[in-house]
Amino acid sequence: METYLLDTNIISDFGNEKSECHAICSARLKAAAEAGARVILPVMAIAEIEFGLHVGGMPGSELAQSIRRFFQGFQHEAFDDGTIEPYALIRAQLFRFHGRHKGKHKGFKEKRPEELRDRVTGKELGIDERDLLIASVAIKYNCVLVTDDSNPGMRRIRETADALAADGQPTQLRVENWRRA
Repeated sequence: METYLLDTNIISDFGNEKSECHAICSARLKAAAEAGARVILPVMAIAEIEFGLHVGGMPGSELAQSIRRFFQGFQHEAFDDGTIEPYALIRAQLFRFHGRHKGKHKGFKEKRPEELRDRVTGKELGIDERDLLIASVAIKYNCVLVTDDSNPGMRRIRETADALAADGQPTQLRVENWRRA
């Protein structure tokens, strides 16, 4: 039985019937349910959506209520002890590849993944720590991460997880995009 973990952008489609991707994502969810799959939501994605609703001045709106009803239909999983290993392995590898050392055994100049830059161009890598946390939950529960996030930062997280998995590390990250037919 497959288990799917829905990313923030996909969850948003389910709560907003006006979204152009609502119908296709709903059809994919229905097909997954008919196949006996489990669907879970990462607490970090729920928090991101709630933040967006509050910042947008819509915490009591009809849209907010619709999204919250969607949340209630699924198990929620948080970043916890079991997600520490994949998170630490991927983050450490990202820092080894892209971080700038302060000096011998003194760590990196960067404190967060968002601060990492390409060593050649100096351009920010666009790695969002929340994406790394969500990916770590998917890895822990051996879920397929359902996302439409194709930004460079998420691609680097996926590439790093894949490279570590190829070396035998527990970082297997499977991804699907339910917005695409």
